[in-house]
Amino acid sequence: MLTKNSYVDFVSDNYFEKCVKHVCDSFSALVQNIDVGELQKNGIDPFKMTFDMMNLRIDFDAWLKKEDSRQKDKTVNNTIGEFHQMLLGGVKGWRDLGTGDESHLDLQKNDDSIFMELKNRENTVNADSLAGVRKKLVTANKRFPNAQCYWGYIVAKNGKSEEKEWIYDGKKNNMIKRISGTKVYEIVTGDVNALENVWKALPGAIRKVCDTTYKFSEKDEGVFMEWFKQAFFRDRAKKK
Repeated sequence: MLTKNSYVDFVSDNYFEKCVKHVCDSFSALVQNIDVGELQKNGIDPFKMTFDMMNLRIDFDAWLKKEDSRQKDKTVNNTIGEFHQMLLGGVKGWRDLGTGDESHLDLQKNDDSIFMELKNRENTVNADSLAGVRKKLVTANKRFPNAQCYWGYIVAKNGKSEEKEWIYDGKKNNMIKRISGTKVYEIVTGDVNALENVWKALPGAIRKVCDTTYKFSEKDEGVFMEWFKQAFFRDRAKKK
């Protein structure tokens, strides 16, 4: 007799917890002591530092804590993008192509019918990065002309979940499209509610992985769904 998964239907509980742990482990850096050398190695903008201190009316030590938190939070944000890639790459019939090789896309269906470059947020992709994404998708399309190729991002600037054509430099190709929000998870899992189910499963998985009893207050839980709608169904949220 098959045991029903505790979190989501499309990957095992062990794999879901592995993906969650990947993000949770990155939070350990947030509680580490400030390493001034590491901050300087990552690049410090003295002009931004001056504007920060003067406008926020903070001293150097307060600014140092602020900058340290900002840089470490950037690492956490990166791992959240990796979380989605890992999780979707663990779905049966799909594979995670990994990171580190700029010539490779992020996700591929095993029958070579779909390829995807996946980002966590649309607004973190600058013009140069976008050109690189397009180039990789064009290359995949030339190699697999019948494959649907996607630039996918979980959080869209317009707060919508949609699949649409991607006109780039005045050119369009029906086999190269943009896809966002819940549509990303739907195309991989076949479940229109997959992204929402992942989000709802996170607190329980984080409690287990991090061995914590922390729970959200009733007040916080009361506003969470509205924020979810604003992130992925903003057009529907406005109509109500």
